Amino acid sequence: MSTILEPVTEIQDRIIDAISSLKQPVSKAVGKAVDFVTERRSEFPTLPFAAKLPTPGEVIDNQAKFATKVVSTSKTVANAAAKAAAPLTDQLLDRTGSAKATVAAA
Repeated sequence: MSTILEPVTEIQDRIIDAISSLKQPVSKAVGKAVDFVTERRSEFPTLPFAAKLPTPGEVIDNQAKFATKVVSTSKTVANAAAKAAAPLTDQLLDRTGSAKATVAAA
């Protein structure tokens, strides 16, 4: 990995850590909200079509699976574009040595 990406990766890791640190507080807050509601009302009407509705976990799993596919597909497209641009970017970034030869010749 190039050294310019190291600070970017560090920031990304901090973001992931921050999101991960929210698990317990969010879960605790939702639990307290559920307790608050159920203490005031012990029974709730059932919906006639409830069996057709997905559970929250099913929705989350479905959307996570979709997001994973979007990221994977986007990566494939981006890598194809990067590969197509490589002849120019390699020269501009002096990845092939041809840019040094061009500068030395001038």
